[in-house]
Amino acid sequence: MSILVFGATLGTLHGQNKILSKLGYPQDTRLLIIHADDLGVSHSENMASIKALEKGIVNSASIMVPCPWFPEIADYARANPSADLGLHLTLNSEWNFYKWGPVSSRDSVSSLLNEDGYFYASVDSLMATGKSEEVEWELTSQVKKALDVGIDVTHLDAHMGAAASKPEFLAAYIRVGRAFQLPVLLDQRVFEIEDPAVKNLIDENMVIADNILSMGSQDFENGADEYYRKTIKELPAGLNVLLIHLAYEDEEMKAMTSGHPYWAADWRQADFNFFTSEACRRLLEQENIVLMSWREIRDKIIRNN
Repeated sequence: MSILVFGATLGTLHGQNKILSKLGYPQDTRLLIIHADDLGVSHSENMASIKALEKGIVNSASIMVPCPWFPEIADYARANPSADLGLHLTLNSEWNFYKWGPVSSRDSVSSLLNEDGYFYASVDSLMATGKSEEVEWELTSQVKKALDVGIDVTHLDAHMGAAASKPEFLAAYIRVGRAFQLPVLLDQRVFEIEDPAVKNLIDENMVIADNILSMGSQDFENGADEYYRKTIKELPAGLNVLLIHLAYEDEEMKAMTSGHPYWAADWRQADFNFFTSEACRRLLEQENIVLMSWREIRDKIIRNN
């Protein structure tokens, strides 16, 4: 899988952090968005994520609009308009026996689909055949559908990094965020991209995270709790986004993730256990971590409310 922008790396800050200044924080503030991905993918994912959001440690999440359990999480979003819920813009369907396709008509985005009419399982396949104009159309359709059903969308991010996997896809992703006045999840590596289609879209009004953090396969093998404790203790100043995946290790999730050793049911249960624990809450307090939401970023910086 090739991903240009996203990953579990720490960026290097140069000079004053403008995001901290715009949000009204001192330059040594350690801001953290604890962000749950994949809402809408299953009932188990929805229920675990909702519980974690309501406990107050996990303070943001994003929804996969094309997935089968989207109506359930959309209903929750309407009933809980203050919840910080964005969209996990989806261009891939990675599981072996559990599939979905586009929100747009299939003939309008045929380059994004495999021979069975589903999204490709891998980002590489999408990169090989996907047309940027069809990517932009599908991303736009997902945002419109979420808004049409009454979700107060707070931000956009990219499932499997697919919307940022090529410069022309990344440019489409940024344009969609701009069209709807929504922050899009990007980190400092966006400044390394030389393609003018991307460079010409980067301006002072964009929100660029200092670090996007996520547990990798080796981290999971070494112990999820150890990874998360270390990450929180070593969190640098600036705007940090920690991506997690919450679900219960139940029959639904075991069947859905069958054949995948990572990001499967046990991984998601481990994430849930840590981020609903009092130990996690105490550690955040001890480290003086300030929890930030995408809603606050959207309203203060993007929409200047």
